[in-house]
Amino acid sequence: MDIVYQLVHGLSGLPAQESRLARFFLDNFAQIPDATMEELAAKAGVSPATLQHFARSIGCDDISDFIGQVRHQQQESSQQTPAAPMLGDAAWMDPSTLQALAKNAGVGSEILERFSHSIGRESSSDILGQIRHRLNDFSQQESRVAQTILEDVSFAASATIDQLATAAGVSPATITRFARAAGCDDIRDLRMKLAQASTPVSAGDMPAPWREKLGNVQHALNSQLCELLPSAMNQAIARLKQAKAVHIFSASAADTPFASLLQYRLLTQGYPANICQDGAMMSITASMLGKGQVLVIFAGSAPENSLIAASHQARRLGAELVIIGQEVGAFIHREDIHLPLKDTRYGALLVIDLLCEGIDS
Repeated sequence: MDIVYQLVHGLSGLPAQESRLARFFLDNFAQIPDATMEELAAKAGVSPATLQHFARSIGCDDISDFIGQVRHQQQESSQQTPAAPMLGDAAWMDPSTLQALAKNAGVGSEILERFSHSIGRESSSDILGQIRHRLNDFSQQESRVAQTILEDVSFAASATIDQLATAAGVSPATITRFARAAGCDDIRDLRMKLAQASTPVSAGDMPAPWREKLGNVQHALNSQLCELLPSAMNQAIARLKQAKAVHIFSASAADTPFASLLQYRLLTQGYPANICQDGAMMSITASMLGKGQVLVIFAGSAPENSLIAASHQARRLGAELVIIGQEVGAFIHREDIHLPLKDTRYGALLVIDLLCEGIDS
């Protein structure tokens, strides 16, 4: 086997994480035979399980076979090249040393974070870096959760607690314990941090304010996704699909553009939808609602008494409610479907997209 050819081919033929591993091994080819699997994993910033998977992806039995193939190819080569310092020694130095170098060079923390991400290295505040750093501190069950997350971060960022527990072969209670052990408040906080860590930010040649804006938008969308429950979203989609008519109320002027957008999207998809933003008209409209009709309320801010009264009236007459916004006191009832907004602007746009795409599917 020509192991160099397999590595070069892997640069373009493998998933992103394994492609970076192929580049890492090509850059440090001379040092591979003298390193253990644990040392390679630490230098490359991945788990041993990921190394094993990579070795099989390029045609080796396991990582030991891969190291043996590298050693064999080096022995066959007639050209002896002196070993250069492993690039990983610079790229994967401890965070405090890297921060000291950045400070001496006059580099700010934001640029340091982007640089670390660009070379495939998590920052000290990155949840993936924390999980890798604490692998030896976790219990046996928690380690299984950690390996499951590191092997498929995207899945872990969107999975429910039951799905993640099933994938790791542990109980949901273990997932909760792991989230706390990893420095998170709960499973929702863990999912949000995983979503942030797994979302690449491609800055390109954009001006700094644009890059900052892009980062803020992505953070808002990730936070909103972590706030939503798939079951609640599916129930809201089902209500809209089955509705004879949809009526949309907005709690304030700031909510009206999103109410208008949802109305437009529903109309273009063939679903009758009306919008109302005046308190008196809300009361009149609510009095004419009944079974088979759905009332969608955008409430990014606290609703006024007229909207609260109209919503109570709609419930009494049999209409079903979908409330998009923050939970305020007794405004939301148990039979309502609540889609919470973490971000009242980008979060509302994301919720509208998810609803309308779900209706079309």
